[in-house]
Amino acid sequence: MDEAAQETLFFTFKSVIEDVIADKRKNLENTKTLDEYRARINIGLHVEEKFIMWVNLVAEGGNYILNRGKLDNYDLELISDPEDMMYFTNKTYSTMKMMLTKNRFGERKLLFRGGTTGRNYGKLLKLPKVLVLDAE
Repeated sequence: MDEAAQETLFFTFKSVIEDVIADKRKNLENTKTLDEYRARINIGLHVEEKFIMWVNLVAEGGNYILNRGKLDNYDLELISDPEDMMYFTNKTYSTMKMMLTKNRFGERKLLFRGGTTGRNYGKLLKLPKVLVLDAE
């Protein structure tokens, strides 16, 4: 994947994440969850058979910042096909479907590992409350 395609993918993914969080902020019931969620997450976007583009999401104090590259100290590591991640954020795919079915590369749609700070599976379980659109 060339640099221009990576840049386009990053900005598209960043836009989706920012839009989901902005949409969730419109509902006052989500404010507490969004403000209290603290995590440093490495997200691998599995775009080609042998290529994963790494981005990181840092959530702290109600601020969510998405950058390129991997964090050295992180709470959780996720790997997913970008298309599957988009379907996850718009509620087309459930958490269970993401964890149990395979993607186009023959891997699980959502691979996850604990981070350098421990397993932190509680942060994984709370992630859909932050990154998945609310039902209308």
